[in-house]
Amino acid sequence: MSTAANPVDLRELAVRLAIAAGEELLARQRGVSIDAAGVETKSSASDPVSAADRASEKLIVDGIGAARPGDGILGEEGTSRPSATGLTWVIDPLDGTVNYLYGRADWSISIAVEDADGAIAGAVHQPRTGTTWSATRSTGAYRSDPPADPADPADPVNPVNPVNPVNPVNLADLSVEVSAEAAGRARRESAPGARRLGPPRERLLETALVSTGFSYLPERRAEQAAVLQDVLPAVRDIRRGGSAALDLCSVADGTADAYYEHVIQPWDVAAGALIAREAGATVVRAFPQGILAAVPSVAEPLLELLNRRSV
Repeated sequence: MSTAANPVDLRELAVRLAIAAGEELLARQRGVSIDAAGVETKSSASDPVSAADRASEKLIVDGIGAARPGDGILGEEGTSRPSATGLTWVIDPLDGTVNYLYGRADWSISIAVEDADGAIAGAVHQPRTGTTWSATRSTGAYRSDPPADPADPADPVNPVNPVNPVNPVNLADLSVEVSAEAAGRARRESAPGARRLGPPRERLLETALVSTGFSYLPERRAEQAAVLQDVLPAVRDIRRGGSAALDLCSVADGTADAYYEHVIQPWDVAAGALIAREAGATVVRAFPQGILAAVPSVAEPLLELLNRRSV
């Protein structure tokens, strides 16, 4: 692939790598747990990192390096590479590590590519459901779900081979080789057949379903709990999923009306914020280290409410 930045090609690469990383993580999930040997901590005792996080980041980084060797990379697990092209990939190789280690389904892979003006393309993939959200700047956001599996009527969300071991990804060539299933899914999820998202429905603040997330630091959690005391009586209800990327995609596809978090890292939101914005949501970097994404009718009153207290 040339270093020229075709946004559709960038999005397709992001989708393809996210699906490949998802297969790697699914293959590993059955054999890991929150108590497994080798699970370490980062910012606090409640902030784990595992070999699975690192393996996913390596797969993605190797794939970007093979396809676009001059691009910069910023990854949650420590990858930092300067850009010679003006483009930098921002990667969360496993967003929702706690959920992953507890065997839950609400974790994702988030991959975005940015230029001087912000994210130009991105993808978020949820391996346990097979759902992928993707977007390119100024051309819209899309959600793709796997077709229903008639052989498994007991499982309507149709997890991707619940945990089906896959062959290792071969990155020797210029493009990443993935399984035939993953490659086909990548084509579908970048194709016009995927469902275009937006425009968002109108909501009053008191009828809004709001997602949020919390810090790993105990003292900051106490401050966030105080804010939540103001928010909860003012909205329909609160959800806390554990993956910022999925929370942003839920605003994009209408399964939530707003999401906020007071302190967030760039890899948590780079792809999801683009997807939400391209679906018509109002996205604001606020608090000042946090983010708010909401349907436009909810954004202003929710931001005003959140700014009453500092975190």
